[in-house]
Amino acid sequence: MEDAVTPAKAKPDAVKLEEAKRLFLESETATQHARDLAQRDRDYYDNWQLTDSEIATLRARGQPPVVINRIKRKVDWLRGLEAQKRTDPRAFPRTPQHERDAESATDSIKFVCDSDDFDGKASSVFENMLVEGFGGIEVSHRVARDAQGNERVDVALKRWPWDRLFFDPHSREPDFSDARYLGGVIWQDLDEVKAAYPQAAADLDGNLRGEVGDTYDDRPKWVTYVSSDRARVRVVLLWRKVKGVWSYTLFCGGAVLEEGDSPYMDEDGNSTCPLILQSTYVDRENRRYGIVREMIDVQDEINKRRSKALHLLTQRQTFGRKGVIDSVSALKREMARPDGHVEFLDGVYGQDFGMLNTTDLASGQLQLLQEAKNEIDGMQASGALSGDTGESTSGRAVLARQQGAMVELAPIFDRYQSWKKRVYRAIWNRIRQFWTEERWIRVTDDERNIRWVGINQPITLADALREMPEEEAIMQARALGLVPDDPRLGMVVGVKQEVAGLDVDIILDEVPDALTLQGETFEAIANLATSGMVPIPPEMIVELAPGLRRDRKDKLLELIQQRQEMEAQAQQQGAPLAEREAVAKIEKDESIALKNVADAQAKAREGVQAIPQFVPGGNVAAG
Repeated sequence: MEDAVTPAKAKPDAVKLEEAKRLFLESETATQHARDLAQRDRDYYDNWQLTDSEIATLRARGQPPVVINRIKRKVDWLRGLEAQKRTDPRAFPRTPQHERDAESATDSIKFVCDSDDFDGKASSVFENMLVEGFGGIEVSHRVARDAQGNERVDVALKRWPWDRLFFDPHSREPDFSDARYLGGVIWQDLDEVKAAYPQAAADLDGNLRGEVGDTYDDRPKWVTYVSSDRARVRVVLLWRKVKGVWSYTLFCGGAVLEEGDSPYMDEDGNSTCPLILQSTYVDRENRRYGIVREMIDVQDEINKRRSKALHLLTQRQTFGRKGVIDSVSALKREMARPDGHVEFLDGVYGQDFGMLNTTDLASGQLQLLQEAKNEIDGMQASGALSGDTGESTSGRAVLARQQGAMVELAPIFDRYQSWKKRVYRAIWNRIRQFWTEERWIRVTDDERNIRWVGINQPITLADALREMPEEEAIMQARALGLVPDDPRLGMVVGVKQEVAGLDVDIILDEVPDALTLQGETFEAIANLATSGMVPIPPEMIVELAPGLRRDRKDKLLELIQQRQEMEAQAQQQGAPLAEREAVAKIEKDESIALKNVADAQAKAREGVQAIPQFVPGGNVAAG
């Protein structure tokens, strides 16, 4: 079905419909308060920080409803840091025999991640972790067809937004490892669901709607009031663990669309759930939340103090004896105008009328406003982490400040990296389970070369003999009685890089961004080269140059090599005649010696009986 990656139909009655409904409504009811707070946190990120009554009060004063959104700036900064710190998966073998195969596993996982844009989806999950507190991805499979109509199974990555996920409210672990059930909500057009599941069309009218809150409602809400001819229904996908076995139920209203046991397994062959979720923090009531939660109060203070200071600076407090002013409201309007004019009935100013000085109140509000800004700026991401130290310091000092500031962010990124590691492991398990046919994947991690990696390659007898040492291959061919064009040479005798048999560990290969230190090191080396104190080859200087593209480095190295060859040729042409004659004699002697070795090898081969010679392509030619 559209927008949902679900397993193929399997055993009936895996989970009863009423039980599935009960679990969904249980989760929705138990997490109502946490979802309300998460929706508020998202509104603050999206700049909806003032209530309707607050906006009406400000407009009545003549003030603009200004919001200084420091939360969005903070979250976006951390999202940018996550993009800079992106890492790649790397597979390491558990046994020495699988050392070469581990590289194929790494390339396969990277291929799946690139094909389904895992980096972009992971960044969206990281944003949900920061704002609402949790998010996740479903690692499943889908059947695809090529241009020739051949079917193949691909690994599918589907990101689930936080407001489409539900879970066991008794789960307390940040990685949901103790959850007995997980699930997601999908909204679809009714006609599409009926077309995909005609056997359940009669039971789809009883659409299951939420009883508490509007988190799982269809979006956008205003479409419901504009167009009523488009029927939409809520489809719920529930994964439940019973006695160590995961099963699923896909239902809508009063109809079960699909149900069965999970087709997915972990590295030990145990049943597993394809939903991989992660939260940032969990409080003692099992509520999930992100870093925005602690910024709400400070953000409110920033908005309120800014508004209060603006109000004090644009309004004046007055005092006066009753009867001196004809209209107090008119007086207030005139004094709020920069060119206002006030008239008194008896003209006694200073004794019966005056203005109160409120600049101290406005100054106090501005000072507290600055303190609130400093407070929120110091949360999670500080200026030291971005390298903004306000002074000229060395690269090593900047790096030391950044490492110190990263300590505060370590818990967040540690849980995020742990989640990515679990996703990589799930991808590898899907590859081992569903990539059973021969497959070639293209790896483009090298700017100058494109590599093709073969998975599950069948090995024929000719291939096996070709990979053996020459003497061993000859002995095997004689033992089998092989002759040229022998049909047995095309028989499959094994599988090369069979992913189902690989046994590897998946880790994250962390590569810190050390451009600052690299630039400082290059500057020191360049200074040594120009001073002449240390003879440093120019090739080394080019290779160490930071920020220089690989193709530019290759061009410079080529020019340096050409110059060195020209200088060497010029020196050789200018050498004395005796030196050139000595070099020529040495070269002649070397040629005679090489010819003697070649003649001896030829005579040795003449005494060996002719045997089949195996060449690429499986053909056999007489030697």
